Amino acid sequence: MKRLDVRVRNSNDLAAVHPGTQLFTVDASSRLNSYRIGPKAGGFAVSIALATLLVMLPGGILPARAQNLGSPAFANPSEIDDHPSEKRLVGVIEMTDATLQVPNTGTETLRLFVGWDPTKSPNGLTPGPGVAPGPTLRAHVGDLIEITFLNKVDDSKFPYTFDTNSPLGFSGFGCDSVSNGGQPYYPSQDKFPNCFHGSSTANLHFHGTHTSPDGLGDNVLVQIVPQVNQPNWTSTFNKIYSSGKIPQHWSDLPDDYRKKQLLMVGEYDKTQAANAKKNGLPAPASLLAADKEAIAAGGWPQYLIGAFPNFFELPDYSSGSYGAGQAPGTHWYHAHKHGSTSLHMLNGMSGAFIIESTDTGGYDQVIRKFYSWGDSYGPHEKVIVLQEYDSVVNAERVGPNGNEQMLVNGQATPTITMAPGEVQLWRIVNATAGDNFIPNLQALQSANGFAFRQTAQDGVQFSPNNYGSQPYLNGVVPGGMNLSGGNRADLLVQAPTKPGVYTVTNTENSPATTIFFVSVTGSQVTPPNGAFPGQSQWATMPKYLQDLPAPGPNDIPNPGSPVRFQQWAKTDPVNGLPHLMINNKQFEETGPIIDQCMPSNGLQDWVLENDTSGPAHPFHIHVNPFQIVEIDTPSLNADKTAATYNKYTPSSDYIWQDVIAIPVGVTTTDGTLYPGKVVIRQRYPDFTGTFVLHCHILPHEDRGMMQLVRIVPANMYPKACQGNIPQHH
Repeated sequence: MKRLDVRVRNSNDLAAVHPGTQLFTVDASSRLNSYRIGPKAGGFAVSIALATLLVMLPGGILPARAQNLGSPAFANPSEIDDHPSEKRLVGVIEMTDATLQVPNTGTETLRLFVGWDPTKSPNGLTPGPGVAPGPTLRAHVGDLIEITFLNKVDDSKFPYTFDTNSPLGFSGFGCDSVSNGGQPYYPSQDKFPNCFHGSSTANLHFHGTHTSPDGLGDNVLVQIVPQVNQPNWTSTFNKIYSSGKIPQHWSDLPDDYRKKQLLMVGEYDKTQAANAKKNGLPAPASLLAADKEAIAAGGWPQYLIGAFPNFFELPDYSSGSYGAGQAPGTHWYHAHKHGSTSLHMLNGMSGAFIIESTDTGGYDQVIRKFYSWGDSYGPHEKVIVLQEYDSVVNAERVGPNGNEQMLVNGQATPTITMAPGEVQLWRIVNATAGDNFIPNLQALQSANGFAFRQTAQDGVQFSPNNYGSQPYLNGVVPGGMNLSGGNRADLLVQAPTKPGVYTVTNTENSPATTIFFVSVTGSQVTPPNGAFPGQSQWATMPKYLQDLPAPGPNDIPNPGSPVRFQQWAKTDPVNGLPHLMINNKQFEETGPIIDQCMPSNGLQDWVLENDTSGPAHPFHIHVNPFQIVEIDTPSLNADKTAATYNKYTPSSDYIWQDVIAIPVGVTTTDGTLYPGKVVIRQRYPDFTGTFVLHCHILPHEDRGMMQLVRIVPANMYPKACQGNIPQHH
């Protein structure tokens, strides 16, 4: 049975799908995010996500939408640079909405990020006309990061949902849902908060940063409700930033911000209650009550209106003030509102976050000096942000790439230009909602004369030994160069000497799909010191990035390990969506609880398991990267009566990552499960607080594959693990 993505604008479009056949009716006023209409006469089955239909047609498929026959010139995203003399990055990231052009699709009304440096563009920027990632943030280790986040989305343009569930706790209130004549469609058995919901509320996650998860840092538990017409917070936020001292408590913020926020949250509660009453629904839970409860307990309020001052430091290990440092490399940022992370990714609400080293022998200094590139990368650097765009989320979509096209910086199949023999640094960020990118690098190298050297994974440089052995490109690491959602890779790329146009494809798909082109043209270039630095010339590993020792008898083991990723088939005959869990429960299924708690500066090995037959769930944890100690990939024997493991167990030079795809499990004929396994090693220095781990296939995270994590002072472990737990994330 084949599948087709059809955009339905009116009932006449339905007739074009199958003239004379009425499949269903839709109430245009319904609030929904994604739902399915089951089998109809004639063998049809339809999955709907707002105006997006997936139609299974017996006996054939309609022609695919027109392909983009042109190839635009590659362009890096816009950029917000730091102020080096002040050691700070100043920026505004505004979440707004606009009708934008999506390549090969047409126009879509989307939420998006627009960003600028207010010291250079005090009046902001206008979005559009085409889709694009948020601006690249470029900072240095040791900088103070001052990002004003403004949520100015007009949520009347989008399907409306509550940010919290009703007190009665049933799934149809709080979740994006619809029913037809009393028959439930999506979300059916999904229950708040593990469903698509609250899609105009957002925050910022600074993925790859080693910083506080609480307060004004990398706080993904705060939720900023949209407000189109806002107070001007500039002078208030400047008071916070100009002090140079990061507030540690809610009471450290200026009075006008705290008082206005609580007043506005109270007014928002009243509006929500009035809207619910008008629709014959009970009032949703009070955000103001939750905020006051958190403040009374000495915490930070979770719900705010319109604006939030992100303010944190990128720790410099050489300062002597930290137990670990910020790894220089390619990181990224994105919206992280549970229930809407996947939709926000499909709206392009993400961007690269490049953090450069400052030491003479640091990562960036070694690369630029070797090629005589000076103090900046300039045209030698290509920032490649991979995204997929859609106005809706549909959990019914199948296939490795669903029905989305993978764009590069908002462009379809752009062309990077290189001179013969030229070397460039490619920074690749997989900012999709969870699709894999497996580039055809080996084929380009063996058949076309390209040369590649990977220099970093997930924003952390390779050790000299790994730089020399190239574990992902030489097949040492299982799966090779396979970037799951959230993964990043830095590559030094040398063009072949033969001019021509070469194709970079995603071999995850069958047949492989074109992602971008490389046009090799012009005069021959000879790098001054050779193609790539030798292993002995490579940057040394900073002390905090050297191999972690194995935990000893005095180290407290993690009682929450193994961390098992599971999905159980549901018996629901209407939508049949899987029940997505970690360790036998969905996020907050048993109420607010800290699932994983660690003592500060603790050292632990965790076992990650994939108890499913697919996909390879990508594990991600915030705040600290981890080292890959072991990967166990199971495979069945010929008659499927038993399985064996292929083990990757490096003896040293463990690779640092913050996202790792756990291999799929296999099941024998007698029902015995052999899960895929990964062993990671991590230490928890510098920061305490509450954050999350989750599957980075973001529809899985939205629907329950997530846990709350807390680091507590060592002398308060484990008694401080529970209590004052954020809710309704």
